[in-house]
Amino acid sequence: MITKQKLCILSAVLCMAGVFLQPSGMITDKAGAAAAVTIGYYNDVPEFQSGASDDERKSGYAYEYCQILSGYTGWSYEYKYGTFDEMLAALKKGDVDLVAGISGSFDPGSDAGRIRLTPYRIGTENSTVADLPGADNDNYFIAVSADRPELFSALLEAQKQINEKEPALCERLTQKYFGKRKSTGYSQAEKKWLGSHSTILIGYLDDYMPYSDKTEKKNEADGIMADLFNSLAKVSGKSISAVKYTTYTDLYDALENGKIDAMFPAYRDLWRLERENTVSTGAVLTDRMELITAKGVTEHKKTAVMATSPVEAMYIYDNYPDTEIIHFSNFDECIRAIRKGAADSFIVEENVLNYWLSDGNDLSDLDITELENAIEFCFASKKDNYIVCRILETALASVDQSEIDSAVKNNLHRENTFTFSEFFRHNISKVIILAFIALMAAGLIIFRHRRTLRRKQNEIEDAHQEIKKSKQETTKYRQKVEHDHLTGVFSRAYFLEMAEKKIKGHRPNDTLQIVMMDIDNFKSVNDTYGHDNGDVVLRRLGEILKEISRVNGFAGRFGGEEFFIFLYGEDPEIQKHIIEKVCRKLKETDFDFTDRHITMSVGVTKINDGDTPEDCIERADKALYYSKNHGKDQVNWYEDIIDKL
Repeated sequence: MITKQKLCILSAVLCMAGVFLQPSGMITDKAGAAAAVTIGYYNDVPEFQSGASDDERKSGYAYEYCQILSGYTGWSYEYKYGTFDEMLAALKKGDVDLVAGISGSFDPGSDAGRIRLTPYRIGTENSTVADLPGADNDNYFIAVSADRPELFSALLEAQKQINEKEPALCERLTQKYFGKRKSTGYSQAEKKWLGSHSTILIGYLDDYMPYSDKTEKKNEADGIMADLFNSLAKVSGKSISAVKYTTYTDLYDALENGKIDAMFPAYRDLWRLERENTVSTGAVLTDRMELITAKGVTEHKKTAVMATSPVEAMYIYDNYPDTEIIHFSNFDECIRAIRKGAADSFIVEENVLNYWLSDGNDLSDLDITELENAIEFCFASKKDNYIVCRILETALASVDQSEIDSAVKNNLHRENTFTFSEFFRHNISKVIILAFIALMAAGLIIFRHRRTLRRKQNEIEDAHQEIKKSKQETTKYRQKVEHDHLTGVFSRAYFLEMAEKKIKGHRPNDTLQIVMMDIDNFKSVNDTYGHDNGDVVLRRLGEILKEISRVNGFAGRFGGEEFFIFLYGEDPEIQKHIIEKVCRKLKETDFDFTDRHITMSVGVTKINDGDTPEDCIERADKALYYSKNHGKDQVNWYEDIIDKL
């Protein structure tokens, strides 16, 4: 029996336990309970936030992100509902504590002191993601009311932990909620075209498996594209006629002459497509390229390509302009050329390679290296028939991504059910033995043959796993060597290597520039606020550089607070805009540890024919120190100040 005295003791023990068991770092109210946080909840974009009342089931990208946050903070949530504009106004007044999905370039105007954005992004808007009312093709963040500084600090710490433990969280949520293309139905122009055409004619390449082929037995299209065409026919309500072509040249000529409405697969190289007066859908499939060479071969003066591939020759033109391209009719001929020394290398799509290996072929006597740049496949049509691409894009939006993934998976490995001619080609010695003793031991031969095929299949799978494991280890090592561990931009050595390659292989019309940037008064930042906060500044600059320079250049860190950008392209004004935008974004960043603006001094020089990266860095360095010595927080071109040095 529990006496009154024992009950009092038990209560005291439980109270003490509650004190000691309370999670460290959790914000609590005066009563000791976890803090309640009021979220401004708008459902303008259901994929982002849905459920516009307390009784409705909630879901969406931002909703799930906030629930993950509560696992790091212990917060409980209350919700206020309305449009995005209403919730933003409530945030400025302090009626709600936070609103999700605010652009990094958001301008609060006169209310700048009323809200704060955390430096950790919760997502990135792009053309495949639903349009958020608070974002503008930019990173978006959580905005916090200035009345809740303790909430802002706790949010900052929680997001820091999330980024360390779940660095791919934003990408995972994007795929989960925005992974599918948006479908808005057919436009009037698309409906008119569909109404005047009984079928859509799409050309494809024969003997280009796993992507496309024509089965001899059934005399019909086969491969990934056949499954994809079936899915598109279902959602478009139109039949799709597949038209076979033997080479990529024949396929493109048919498109050019209007014999077909579109082609697949096409290489989604927008620069090249534009010059061919061609338009495309978005990327339907992504593949990587593999380099096959004889053991120990490092030079690639002669590279084999298949006539049926739409990408191999173009990929070599872009990445290995000095090599001689030798065309062969199929995969087997390319491999024979490597083994006989008729070619130094063979560059092939990874899916095509895996399909070929699944047929029991062996490449253990050759080296296989995964190349850096991935390629994208799409549908393409001529610009005067652009409406077909828009129809296909609309139809693709209604095709579930799982159907495309299944099409790839189902066609990646061919079945080991050989015809006699195929078996003879791959197992000539066994066929001779089989012919010699067929009448005496047919049953035994069939048994041994099946067992051999099964063993070979297992060996191929084991080899494939070893190759995959080796690729993963190589990728991890390359990532560490090529990138600065703190900021994520290129390391000094890899930046110089990339710069030298770009200088040697640039297009004639390109303007090349090297930008040298140094954070002003960075030593005082470390001395005043500590090296951890100094690292926050460096990481932020790394984020800006990767975001701004990824289209027309690349960036590297040379050590300390010193960074470089290599810019290329035909328009110097775009390059100037990139430099100014990097400086502006860093300067406008609101760091929680200081009210001061972090600025940079910048030196720029144009790259001339015959220049080495070291020559350019020396000139850019002089322009940088001119900026430092004349007030800092400015950009100067070496060519403009050379007379002043």
